[in-house]
Amino acid sequence: MGTRRLAGPVLAALSMVFVLTIAAVAGAAEQPTGLPAGPAPKPTPTPTFRRDVRPILQARCVTCHRKGDVGPFQLETFAQARKRAHDLADVAEERSMPPWKANAKFGPRLKHDPTLTPSEIAVLRAWAEAGAPQGEGTDAEPAAVDASDEGWSLGEPDVVLEMTEEFTVPAGGPDIYRCFVIPSRLSRDVYISAIEYRPGNRKVVHHAMAFIDMKGGGRERDKAESGPGYTSYSGAGVVIDGDLGGFAAGNQVSHLPDGVGRLIPGGADVILQVHYHPTGKPEVDRTRLGLHLCRKPVEQSIHWANATNEKLRLPAGDPNVEIKADWHVPVDVEALGVTPHMHQLGRDFRMTATLPGGAVRELIDIPRWDPSWQNTYYFKERILLPRGSTVHVVAHFDNSAHPLNPHSPPKDVTWGPGAADEMLVGYIGVVKKGQDLTQPGQKDDLFQILSRQYYRKVVRERFARR
Repeated sequence: MGTRRLAGPVLAALSMVFVLTIAAVAGAAEQPTGLPAGPAPKPTPTPTFRRDVRPILQARCVTCHRKGDVGPFQLETFAQARKRAHDLADVAEERSMPPWKANAKFGPRLKHDPTLTPSEIAVLRAWAEAGAPQGEGTDAEPAAVDASDEGWSLGEPDVVLEMTEEFTVPAGGPDIYRCFVIPSRLSRDVYISAIEYRPGNRKVVHHAMAFIDMKGGGRERDKAESGPGYTSYSGAGVVIDGDLGGFAAGNQVSHLPDGVGRLIPGGADVILQVHYHPTGKPEVDRTRLGLHLCRKPVEQSIHWANATNEKLRLPAGDPNVEIKADWHVPVDVEALGVTPHMHQLGRDFRMTATLPGGAVRELIDIPRWDPSWQNTYYFKERILLPRGSTVHVVAHFDNSAHPLNPHSPPKDVTWGPGAADEMLVGYIGVVKKGQDLTQPGQKDDLFQILSRQYYRKVVRERFARR
């Protein structure tokens, strides 16, 4: 009897538990287990150009996509961005833009990485799908670059050096390697934290390099040859007293770390070597250099050594030719960054360093070489390379028939400065360990050490060929 009295309440209770369980399961997607009920989450506002998209473009894209720069179109205004809204989302999701060729899983952390975050990519896609709304704000849009900066990436330089006259590139013929002497007109020694190359005509300027001349050798060669400048296929063509880096497609300028600079002695000439590639019609160029002076005391001077292989040979039709190059470190140095360099046939590029004890340091890996984006990659932390270390470069080239091959049909390709030749160079920016140029009596002798090492290598190779 007692059991029958309890049966009704127990079954009722069990039924209630069953109903509540079913309700909980049905509502699980809406109410997380264990959390109290609360107000519904606010819907994410639709991204607008003014509030959400423009900051992304100015931080990641406008450095190239602006008037007079390397980008094929501009992204400085709402109208310019709106008509490419879906394209922007597509290339962002594909990770093809902004261009950054370094393998993030190899080597040290790098500065200046423009890679978009997943949330930034999501903003671009949501904005495009919503019809690319402009958003609220004033009609006047702030310029990406101040008009007074004339397109300089780092703002108005402290000193601008310019070719003394225009140079006319003929419509056809072989590539031209021309050196122009530019008096610095500096009354004293200065250290620079950045140097920006501004080609006067990007259609014909393939690359450019600059050197310091204190002995007047460039002026003598200029006088001996008619027309602006003189011809030199290998650097300045005279004994130099320093270098000022260079420019190639896709190379982005940045400031050196505090305490590091490049010396330009007072009264020096700057020799600018420009590689011109004719376009099929006459072109005119007048390239400029923008110098930014160091604002803080300079303790160390940066110089660029290189691992290079001038004996490379790429057989016609071979899609995978491996080429190696080395640089032997002559004194204790600290590496600040690297600049990989190849031409049209490059496939991939990897740079490492073997320390005296046998340990290997990864430096840079470019798994898919793109000749249009030859950047300088600066390390977030310096890398110590003691004397006796060896920097290694391993690269692969594709000399089969493909759209980037300048030869159709393919032919054997060797080292050379022309756009149809090939190169393998691993530049590495180093400072001398322990150097403190603020101390009395301290001198920067690293350039001389590297120069002597280079010329000894050239002499050895010449004797080896005899």
